[in-house]
Amino acid sequence: MEAPTSGIPAKRRRARQLGQSLAEFAIVVPVFLIVVFGVVDFSLGLKAWLTVTNASREGARVLVLGQTCAQVTSQTKTVAASLNPPVTVTITPSTCTGVTGEAMSVKVTYKYTSVTPLGHFAQLMTGPVTLASTSTMRHE
Repeated sequence: MEAPTSGIPAKRRRARQLGQSLAEFAIVVPVFLIVVFGVVDFSLGLKAWLTVTNASREGARVLVLGQTCAQVTSQTKTVAASLNPPVTVTITPSTCTGVTGEAMSVKVTYKYTSVTPLGHFAQLMTGPVTLASTSTMRHE
C-alpha cells in the first residue's frame, strides 16, 4: 500500500523515488559483485584443475612409452603451459625406466592464485590453494 501523496508536490515525490532507487542499488550491487567474482574465480580454478589433470595424464602416457625424464617433464609442462606460475612435475620411478607391466606415475602440482579481490580475501583466510593430480599407468 502506497503512502498518500496528495499533499506532496510532484518534484519532491520524484526525488524520494530516486533516493529509494539509489538505496536499493546500494544493497543489490555488492551481492551481485560477490556472485560474479565467485563465478569467475570458480571457473578459472576449474580450468586450472582440468589442465593439471590433463598434464599429468599426458606425462604418464609419455612415460610408459619409454621416453626420458626430460621428455616427460617437457611434455607435461607443454600441456600445462597456460598456467602461471609453471607446474611442478614429480616422476615415479625417478629413473624413468621400468619393465613391462610396472606401474609408473607422474604427479603434477600447481599453486592456484585467484584473480578477483574476493578470491584473494578467501585465500587470506584459508591459505594458498594447491591443485595436484597423479596419473599412474603400466609400462608397455
